[in-house]
Amino acid sequence: MDEKELVNKISYLISKKNHDQAYAIIREFEKNSNYEMICVSAQGFINAYHYRSALKILESIKKKYSKNAEFCACYAIALFNSEKEDKSLQWFEKTKEKGLENLSEISNNFFSKTIDDWIKKAKFWGAFRIEENKYKEEL
Repeated sequence: MDEKELVNKISYLISKKNHDQAYAIIREFEKNSNYEMICVSAQGFINAYHYRSALKILESIKKKYSKNAEFCACYAIALFNSEKEDKSLQWFEKTKEKGLENLSEISNNFFSKTIDDWIKKAKFWGAFRIEENKYKEEL
């Protein structure tokens, strides 16, 4: 199964509420330490709008796979859409530093396709998130 098929399969399973089957696929990749396919699997969760689940999956491989540009992009998108826009900025910038400019293979049809667009959004919304968090702390 190629990467695109895997993303579609995971997205389909999640949309049909078959989370156990989706996680079973990921566990097989974990057994083989196949970080690339674990990252690709997380894209399926992102495409199904399950950002926090994707974030959990990506955090499980972060120490071993964070040098990969696709990982950085997926992690940044998951952070951004999990209301952690302020934290996503550094990961979008890492993605750009690693040379990944076009996110059309990672991003679904409803997301921005360029890293520069994501950086602009993260800068804009990140400032609001920081202010909101400060306000919540004061309460």
